[in-house]
Amino acid sequence: MDRSILNKKGIVFTVIVLFICMSVIQSTGSRVEKKSNTLSYSENSTLCGYMTDFETGEPIFEAWITFFTEDYQGHDYEYEVMSDENGFYIVENVAAGYCIDYGAWATGYHMYFGYENFEIPENETVWVNMTMYPLQPETSEVRGYVYDNYTGKPIFNLTIVMHWFDVHGLLNYNGSATDEKGYYSMNMGAGEFGLYTWTDDYIVQATSMYNVSDYELFWINFSLDPVITIKILKPEDGFYFKNNKIFSFYFPIIIGPIDIEFNVTLHEGYPIDHVEILIDGISKQNYTTEPYIYHWDEKTPLRFRHTLKIIAHRDWYENRIRELEVWKFF
Repeated sequence: MDRSILNKKGIVFTVIVLFICMSVIQSTGSRVEKKSNTLSYSENSTLCGYMTDFETGEPIFEAWITFFTEDYQGHDYEYEVMSDENGFYIVENVAAGYCIDYGAWATGYHMYFGYENFEIPENETVWVNMTMYPLQPETSEVRGYVYDNYTGKPIFNLTIVMHWFDVHGLLNYNGSATDEKGYYSMNMGAGEFGLYTWTDDYIVQATSMYNVSDYELFWINFSLDPVITIKILKPEDGFYFKNNKIFSFYFPIIIGPIDIEFNVTLHEGYPIDHVEILIDGISKQNYTTEPYIYHWDEKTPLRFRHTLKIIAHRDWYENRIRELEVWKFF
């Protein structure tokens, strides 16, 4: 046979062999990588058990159970399964090693947390029974109003949080937001509860703990001190002439120029970036330090009623605002 033909066949054969070898190596490498990341060399164990109601002992249907495990090589796993109508669950093909964390969730029950670690021996069945506490019926209620202690006005959209320990000593949370009248309400069941406010603008308040039975009603009001207090010192309600107060009146009346004076007090929380004064929506001056005084000598012959607005700015946090309506002539 022609030597050139043999050479060509040899080259083709060599290429085919190399291609097959590379494919095998690539395939073997992907399997090894998959094993090193997710698979154990021994996945022949089983986890199973029953989910039951703590109060009745009845099986819990459709409880969602999760196990977090680690095999003997240190690889992590997560197994999820749901209980059947008998409360029974089973997880097969589990990697031998250790259970690091596990828990369960079911409608109408407190979440179950398994705090103990345990070993999962190779080719064995490990039973893990769980008992879940039912959520208590929320037959009682707490209501109240929330006011600004400085202005006496209701505080809108302020969050009230309840932490409530039920008859089993398990912790529950409820929450409510005040409406435009400062009113809030929320429900709880028998046990013990307390309230606290959640806000950036007011100093947080918390109540003591109250014992509560079924079908009780509580009224708890809050009067909160603002984190930032803005007080306009001048003008007050009265008649002013050439920067001097002549007599008291029902609202400020100003004749001629006047020095607007105010102070800003930060009780706690995030610092103030700067303080701004506006008249009729127009910014007049920004302050980064005291004293806060603005000499208002602008004449507005066609407008006599004005709005003073002081804003304490706190970066991206909600600002504190104080407004005052005045009458000014000349």
